[in-house]
Amino acid sequence: MRIAYFTSIYPRATDTFIQREVVGLRSLGHHVLTISTNKPDSSHLISADVKKIYSETHYLLPFSALWLVWLNIKGLFLNFSLFVNALFIAFKTARPGIKGLTYQFFYFQEALLLSSYLKSKQVNHVHNHFGDSSGTITMLASLMSGIPYSITIHGPHIFFEPTLWALDAKLKYAKFIACISAYCKSQMMLFSNAEDWEKLKIVHCGIDFNHYISTKPLVNNESLIQLIFVGRLAPEKGVDVLIDSLIELHQEGLSFKLLLVGDGPEKVNLKNKVIKHGLEKVIDFYGYADQTIVREKLLQSDIFILPSFAEGVPVSFMEAMASGIPVIGTNVGGVSELIEHGETGLIVSPADKVGLRKAISKLIQSPELRQSLSHNARKYVEENFNLDNEIRKLSSHILLDETNV
Repeated sequence: MRIAYFTSIYPRATDTFIQREVVGLRSLGHHVLTISTNKPDSSHLISADVKKIYSETHYLLPFSALWLVWLNIKGLFLNFSLFVNALFIAFKTARPGIKGLTYQFFYFQEALLLSSYLKSKQVNHVHNHFGDSSGTITMLASLMSGIPYSITIHGPHIFFEPTLWALDAKLKYAKFIACISAYCKSQMMLFSNAEDWEKLKIVHCGIDFNHYISTKPLVNNESLIQLIFVGRLAPEKGVDVLIDSLIELHQEGLSFKLLLVGDGPEKVNLKNKVIKHGLEKVIDFYGYADQTIVREKLLQSDIFILPSFAEGVPVSFMEAMASGIPVIGTNVGGVSELIEHGETGLIVSPADKVGLRKAISKLIQSPELRQSLSHNARKYVEENFNLDNEIRKLSSHILLDETNV
């Protein structure tokens, strides 16, 4: 089967779960094309593999103005009913106001480009990740081309403005929606019509356990404890709260180091706070890293921390748990579907500086607890978030979708 994967920007350093799905679907015999509206910034091209994906991806922008005019004319005169129906739905699902209508008009034009490309490549199914603007383009392109689509909904951001992103319409016209967690599915049910709920399928983001050792060779009892964070340096990740907690622990005399793997808009502010408190030798900003380096850094670390204010089900948690590292998270989104407090990790309330400080201190001072949590966590993610199993689920939904068309 010829499947197209479409997103707004691809590939990005943080989109490894999409890259893994594409590889997995190809291993099952599907021919998968990758398409994106925009090219990523050069900072995301962090490895030879990502650069290869970049070279193989088709980008809608920039485009030929004459070609786009021709697509509008052809759609209006040769596919009038599909063209007008898609245009009607585009404006019906637009955000309120002139700005919303303007954005929707641009999405419609990009959908024309996508529809034309999908038909030229004889694509049987198009799959989208995230469901925001690229999900809108996917829906409109499907309505114009007749090619069925599906979307993987992650959250949490899209649930902040569910009506503005027309989640009900995206589910209505989709063949199915893949939800990465039960929490995600519940939010989709909250913002859609009950008659469409049967099209909501839980398909986890998973990891390839062949790339991770089952446990770390030794629990660190004596040397300096290495903490690690992997993710975007963005407000919703709660790194500011993490640094505040570590400032207090450092003042109490506890010894540790923190490695921040990732980049983002909060990097400058966070660095300034670290410098202000004289923690330059304690907290290290590594920047973006490819998966090989991330695995190496995980195996060199003792505790993984992701103190987010909002989340889906973070793949970074799965990677840490598969690597034999105890994890600390917050009870937001679908995190509690991955971490059971006291069994497979520790959970604290979001923005709870005191609770986070106590959890970190507890793990630093208890190698036995770290060992116990690590063992249970590896077993749990291997049983419930195995990439091969989840890709087979996704493939089966796409194939079933085709047989029912």
